[in-house]
Amino acid sequence: MPDTDAQTRALGTPEIVASILHQMDMRTLITAQGISRTWKDLICTTQSLQETLFLRPISHDLDLSTRVENPLLAEAFPSIFDNEEGDICLTDLTWEKNPAVREMFIRPEASWRRMLTHQPPLYRVGTFKSRCSPFGWSWSKKKASVPEGGLRMAPLFEFLIDRSWQAWAYGESIVASFPASLPGGLLRSNSSKSWNEEERDWKEMDGQFDLVLEISSSTTCTSEEDYEDGMKEMEEAREKGVVFPDTDLTVWKRICECYQELGLKMDGFKLEKFDEARGMWD
Repeated sequence: MPDTDAQTRALGTPEIVASILHQMDMRTLITAQGISRTWKDLICTTQSLQETLFLRPISHDLDLSTRVENPLLAEAFPSIFDNEEGDICLTDLTWEKNPAVREMFIRPEASWRRMLTHQPPLYRVGTFKSRCSPFGWSWSKKKASVPEGGLRMAPLFEFLIDRSWQAWAYGESIVASFPASLPGGLLRSNSSKSWNEEERDWKEMDGQFDLVLEISSSTTCTSEEDYEDGMKEMEEAREKGVVFPDTDLTVWKRICECYQELGLKMDGFKLEKFDEARGMWD
C-alpha cells in the first residue's frame, strides 16, 4: 500500500509527470493527453512539450540546417514530404481509404491540422508555376501569406486539395521542395536557352524560400473528341464490371465530399504574384 500511495503522489506531482512526459515519443505523448484532464492540461500548457508535438514554434534560435520535418505528418502525407519519387499524389494517403477513418482524420479538431510541418517552422512559402505548349513557355512566382507562428499542415494540405482538380483537368503536377532538407534536389539541366532561363529563376526562388511548390503543366494537341472517346470507353468498361484502381481524381472527390459533409471550408493560403515571364521556343 505505501508503494501505491507513493506512486499516486508522484503521478500527481506536475514536475514528476512533466519529466515522464518529456521521455515519450511524439505519438505516445499525443495519446497521453487522454489519460486524465490533469495530464492533458500539463501537456497543453508546457512550452517544451508543445514544441515536441510541433504545436508551438521552437522558442530559441537554432541553425536552420538542423530543421526537421514532423514525423507524424511525414507518415500521414508521404508524397508531400518525401518528394524524391516525383509529384505529390493523393492515392498514397492510407487514412483516406476507409470512410470512417477519413471522417475522423478530417474532423476540424484533429491535431494534425494545427501541427507545424517543421521545427524550426517554415515561414517563407511560395509557388513556382511553369507551363509549356507547342508554341512557347511561361512561368510565374507567387508568395504565400503564412501566419506569424509558421506553416501548419491544414493550410498546406487544403491548398493542395484545392488545386488538385487542376491536376486532372489540365495535366498539372505539383512537387514540394524543402531546400533545407533536400538542397538542389529538383534542379534540372537542359540545352534550351529558354529552359535554362527558367531554371535560373527557379533556382533563385528555391534559395530564397523555405518551401517552394513547383506547379508544372503542359498543353498538347490532343483533341477534345479524343478525350471524350477515352472517357466513354472507360465508362463502358465500368458498366461491364471492370474495376479501376483509385486515381488522384477519385481520392480528391472523396476528400471534398467529406469536407462538405462536415461543413468545412478549404482555406489554404492566399498567394501574391511577384514575378513572371513568358516566351517562344528557340
